[in-house]
Amino acid sequence: MPIIGVVHRLLGDPLEFMARVHRHYGDLVKLPLGKHTMYLAAHPDMIKRITQENWKNYIKRYATMDEILGQGLVTSNGQLWLRQRRLMQPAFHHQRIARMAEMMVEETERMLTRWEGYARSGQPFDMQDELMLLAEKVIVRAMFSTSLNDDEAATIGKAFNDTLNWVAGQQFRFWQPPRSWPTAGNLRYRRNLALLEGVVYRLIEERRHQQGVHDDLLEMLVTACDAETGEQMSTQQIRDEVMTIFLAGHETTAGTMSWMLHVLSHHGDAERKLRAEYATYLGGRNPTPADLPKLTFNRMVIDETLRLYPPTWMLSRVLVDSDTLGGYEVPAGSSVLLSPYVTHRHPAFWPHAESFDPERFCPAEAEGRHKFAYIPFLSGPRQCIGNQFALMEMQLMLPMILQRFWVSAVPGYPVRPIPRATLRPGPRLWMQVALA
Repeated sequence: MPIIGVVHRLLGDPLEFMARVHRHYGDLVKLPLGKHTMYLAAHPDMIKRITQENWKNYIKRYATMDEILGQGLVTSNGQLWLRQRRLMQPAFHHQRIARMAEMMVEETERMLTRWEGYARSGQPFDMQDELMLLAEKVIVRAMFSTSLNDDEAATIGKAFNDTLNWVAGQQFRFWQPPRSWPTAGNLRYRRNLALLEGVVYRLIEERRHQQGVHDDLLEMLVTACDAETGEQMSTQQIRDEVMTIFLAGHETTAGTMSWMLHVLSHHGDAERKLRAEYATYLGGRNPTPADLPKLTFNRMVIDETLRLYPPTWMLSRVLVDSDTLGGYEVPAGSSVLLSPYVTHRHPAFWPHAESFDPERFCPAEAEGRHKFAYIPFLSGPRQCIGNQFALMEMQLMLPMILQRFWVSAVPGYPVRPIPRATLRPGPRLWMQVALA
């Protein structure tokens, strides 16, 4: 359209719009957005170029998120990002993550005990709310250990979700008042952000005076030391990374687990195969990290869910210098849009892409597939640092749920993808459970 270009399409139904323009126009599509131009890049070769081969030429610029996340790993660039990544890497070493498994199992057990009441009454409940609460408790304990009680943890989780979703929602409006205006939404946003920062700064200060007592992510951030310079993170940097980890560490996991239970409730063959695998290797007991390599179909179901419903469904980069993608020159200063949702449906790599088929991820099927056709955690140097944390959490939770309960969808409530900060099922995910 004149002046606004395709803004109304991208704001209306971005998933359908991006999938449609890819089908009609190919792997690199120029999208006029008013005064700006954006390019949708969908082919795995282009993903490889952007995220690995020439990744330093593609920087992040998320103005709407800067106030919340500051200069954490998700939003920072250049030497600051490299330094922070180097400082934080030890916190996500696989051995350290494995030590968090017991805590993940404990929190899941608490949730399942509560579900026994739902099973006895037959009462439907919003599965996404339940799993969001679980993921919040897991990330709060991983981050702060026992520094917060349950009420404080719930308050922080709600404030963060409200803040994040309000800011993310601004991206899908034609216009919104400046944040300095005293509107109801702006005032609520300010209150939530002030609450979050007050708690985070307090915990950082307490931890600086009590080092060595806790074994959690905050302890790692407070004590991390750059091997080259001997420098430690400033209080502001720790605050930014805490906010970033909270964002990446709970909403994505809760959304994927919600999608997984929804999809399995409509694919009985896959669910039966999962239950047979659990019976063979677990026999009703809770899984441990040592069990996970044997639960191969469990991982395949998770991978296929992440393919269909990647929580990070869209992200963008800004070119520093011009580059060539798919034989076309893209000028410096352009924004390039990547969509795992679209790339995961590329017909050249994913036949019958809308179908749920975990067998796509068996070794024989996956062996010859383009490495960059599947990017739920992105790829290259800026791949999500917490991907192993999230994968272990889901691999533990799913067997615990399905060994204890039958989970079914409540008929009459259609579910569709809701693209906001992450890709959630919505508008609600009403489900029922029965004791297995």
